[in-house]
Amino acid sequence: MSAAAQSWWSQAAAAALDLVVPQQCAGCGAPGLAWCPQCVHACAGRSLRVPAPFPCRAACEHDGPAGRAVVAFKDDGVRRLGQPLGSLLAHAAADALADAGAPRGMPVWVVPVPSRRSAVRSRGADHTAVLAGLAARALRREGVPANRCVGLQHVRASRDQVGLTREQRVANVAGSLRGLALPPGVIVVVDDVTTTGATVAEAVRALAATGRAVSCAAAVTWSPGPRHRASETRSD
Repeated sequence: MSAAAQSWWSQAAAAALDLVVPQQCAGCGAPGLAWCPQCVHACAGRSLRVPAPFPCRAACEHDGPAGRAVVAFKDDGVRRLGQPLGSLLAHAAADALADAGAPRGMPVWVVPVPSRRSAVRSRGADHTAVLAGLAARALRREGVPANRCVGLQHVRASRDQVGLTREQRVANVAGSLRGLALPPGVIVVVDDVTTTGATVAEAVRALAATGRAVSCAAAVTWSPGPRHRASETRSD
């Protein structure tokens, strides 16, 4: 079965499930939809500038409906949230590309920060990679020649970042990633959540070591301070 056919059947199955299983919005708990119009509106508008030494944007703050949706998507297996979260990531990426002055018409490589291997095993998928693919598709619908591209891999294990200070996060991820060869074009590194920017900065360093400069970075949500297990999955 082709990828397009699989995607169609996945969407059809999710829609059918919505008809028989009561749903509630992951953002606010309202019944009826996994992501309600009110939460869509709450996350609409200009994305947030994330403090970083390179152009970096997040669609909205983590302490809100989008942050709860990210947790539901990754930890609770609410797959129907993939499309709206991917669209939010695309919105942030588009703004980051504009900040970076990326030339129009050039190929854009959406490079996800790889999830830790233990997280992939426990969740059954690399959800950041899934969101990167959905974001690339959303960007293409807006005329941006974007594609997801595997450009990073882990070379050593790092611990979960939740609850760590900024200094501890930087030390935790330092040297943990290796950059891979990428085709010519504009590179935007993406993650689901960013806090201190330590993980994204490590991704930028790893790609720079291959001789490729990262134009910008983007995330679905941003939190200005460390978060704890009760409100977050994996962060940087």
